[in-house]
Amino acid sequence: MIRSIILSLALIASMAVDAAIGDWRLHPSYHNATRCETIDGKVYVLASGALFSYDEEDEELRTYDKISHLSDIDISLIAYSKENEALVIVYKNANIDLLYSDETVYNISDFKNKTLATKNINSISINGNTALLSTGFGIVELDIERKEFTNTYNLNTEVYSTHIFDGAIYAGTKEGTMRGARSKNLLDNSNWEKLNKYKTTSFAIFKDQLYCVIEHLGVYTLDTEKNRLTLVAENNGTIYKYLYNDGTQLVAGGTDKVIFFDSSTQKSIYQIEKGSNFIRKKGSRVWNCKGYKGFAACTIEGGKIVEKSLGIIPNSPIRNYSEFLKFSGDRLLVAGGNINYLDTKFYDGTAMVYDYTNERWTNLPEETIISSTGGYLNVCCIDEDPTEQGHYFTSSFGYGLYEFRDDKFIKHYNNKNSALQSVKSGPYENRYIRVPKIEFDNDGNLWMLNTGTKTPIKILMQDKSWKEIYYPQLDKLPTLTDITIDSRGWLWVVSLQSDAGLFCAKINGTVLDTSDDETKMWMAKFTNQDGINYDIYQIYAFKEDKNGSLWVGTDAGLFVIDNPSKFFDSGRFTQIKIPRNDGTGLADYLMSGVYIQSIFVDGANRKWIGTKHNGVYLISADGQETIHHFTTENSPLPSNSVMSIAVNEKSGEVFFGTENGIASFMADATEPSNKLDESNVYAYPNPVRPDYSGEISIVGLTFDCNVKIVDTAGSLICEGTSVGGSFTWDGRNKRGDRVAAGVYYVLTYDKEGNEGVATKILFIR
Repeated sequence: MIRSIILSLALIASMAVDAAIGDWRLHPSYHNATRCETIDGKVYVLASGALFSYDEEDEELRTYDKISHLSDIDISLIAYSKENEALVIVYKNANIDLLYSDETVYNISDFKNKTLATKNINSISINGNTALLSTGFGIVELDIERKEFTNTYNLNTEVYSTHIFDGAIYAGTKEGTMRGARSKNLLDNSNWEKLNKYKTTSFAIFKDQLYCVIEHLGVYTLDTEKNRLTLVAENNGTIYKYLYNDGTQLVAGGTDKVIFFDSSTQKSIYQIEKGSNFIRKKGSRVWNCKGYKGFAACTIEGGKIVEKSLGIIPNSPIRNYSEFLKFSGDRLLVAGGNINYLDTKFYDGTAMVYDYTNERWTNLPEETIISSTGGYLNVCCIDEDPTEQGHYFTSSFGYGLYEFRDDKFIKHYNNKNSALQSVKSGPYENRYIRVPKIEFDNDGNLWMLNTGTKTPIKILMQDKSWKEIYYPQLDKLPTLTDITIDSRGWLWVVSLQSDAGLFCAKINGTVLDTSDDETKMWMAKFTNQDGINYDIYQIYAFKEDKNGSLWVGTDAGLFVIDNPSKFFDSGRFTQIKIPRNDGTGLADYLMSGVYIQSIFVDGANRKWIGTKHNGVYLISADGQETIHHFTTENSPLPSNSVMSIAVNEKSGEVFFGTENGIASFMADATEPSNKLDESNVYAYPNPVRPDYSGEISIVGLTFDCNVKIVDTAGSLICEGTSVGGSFTWDGRNKRGDRVAAGVYYVLTYDKEGNEGVATKILFIR
């Protein structure tokens, strides 16, 4: 029976994302506010390497990214050119954008594209139409009006700050403060003179005097004729980090103090909240960039800076960390820690939940955990209890297990109150409770790996009791990272490195009783079907597909266990061969030598494969076709290092966790339904408006479902087969013409040809 249009549109309205196939979205963090500029009633804020604006009048927040406005990601600096009405945006890779008042963007990529030992830009100084870029080797001069670089002064030392004053360029360098008269040829290093030995981190001009900040000492005036420094504000417990002229006063700021100078001898000093990154003063308005507390509007009242707003932050992930992604229904779970066996890199907690239905990020609490437990670092996995929505656990590579309910911290499990064990003893044993992987089973029991211990497989049962499973092959293995039970009921454990390998146990129906299990371990070397041996250093990814084959991603490439029953005895992996089709009859192994970090199997049994250096691939179910290959060069992907992948089963949107944050891509495959049900089958966008030219998706279908689209007269417009649980239509008839306004019926048939459910699509003109 054909559903009514009203019902169809109601279902569309309930969708979280009305996006077309092939659309990208970026999900950057906007939490760590570090700098801001006030421009014509708007405040532009640099936060966590991303940019957003706040309208002072209507309080509207607007975000800017590589998809909507900008040319790149990961911003390091912003500065405003009043003469050109342009915000100068500098990225960490030395790319530069000019964002104008009409929100047009002009990209200047010359410096980014140069081959240099270092392209690090430490600061920007705007002097009329000139922007001076302080770099790791010298000074680069940009003419903002002409949109081109004019000079490069190689000083053979790192430059932290620059400014133009009285016909000369002043530079704070690693070797001290230097000056170069612009009347001389400054391309010649001999025309630069060293004024002092101090590290000058900021310059500003105020009332015809040159002021500077000298690191660890304070704020000074620099008499350029006598080359004499005069202290005007001593650090005195505060390290001053920035200096600028707001038009009426000189502003110098540190982590907990800000000074407003009326002259070198008249000043007002204000205490500000500790941890402040930057104060922007514009007339009577004051804006405070407070790091992870956002930025706040302030006023000066009674000799104090008073905050008039709470921290202003666009809804977003708290950080751009995304080591682990997983969907639980309509919620994307994110853990942003780090599995690090060398104890050299630690990430703050970072556990986040993205509710797909209302497109809101929830960052699970950190401050209360740290104050009550003493540690919340390297959160590397997260899962939701299937028996209780909003009941989450996160695991840490070092600090054990954490429990949350309704976004509130409940309990910390460590070696003192649970079966979890530390890999070390002594005063710091609480820092070495390593739990790299957790996962609920359907009964609400939480499985986990407690790597490096005698019994690394542990289960927190739903009744809160603890169970342990012992296999001698896993006893104290230091780098276990993944555990899964496949469709056959076999248990698999992955060892990442130092003894990289796979462990398998044939469980004979009794999970907790290992006495009747048949086990095997494959370590360090993989042998393929042609007898070629590979030395494997790291195994990052392990995934079962819908045919029961197991896909293994390693530093040496991609391997498949296509028949686990035979593999258990032979131990031979399969490498997929791609024919060259050049007349030689030869073939190449698929993704051989490509460092693979993540694998996800979508609703059509296709494989999304994330790599360490080469972006992400989508390959067909059998591996013979590369459908997509996305990199930072041909897509908005934030980084070519893709650590985790998750797919929303209902919409088909694919989320990529990269080194520089999260991005998502609207793919054309959803998870297939078990049977055709008219309450689940719908099309979007619907209605189709005149300005829409993308793909129309029909979702909620069964695997390999036959689809026909007909008009009201019953004439066939389009037909095909579903991909997973989806079918896409470009809105055109068989001649390639855009269909006319009206109603079109979507008819579905199962594999046997029996007519199934139908829905409608409305085209508006």
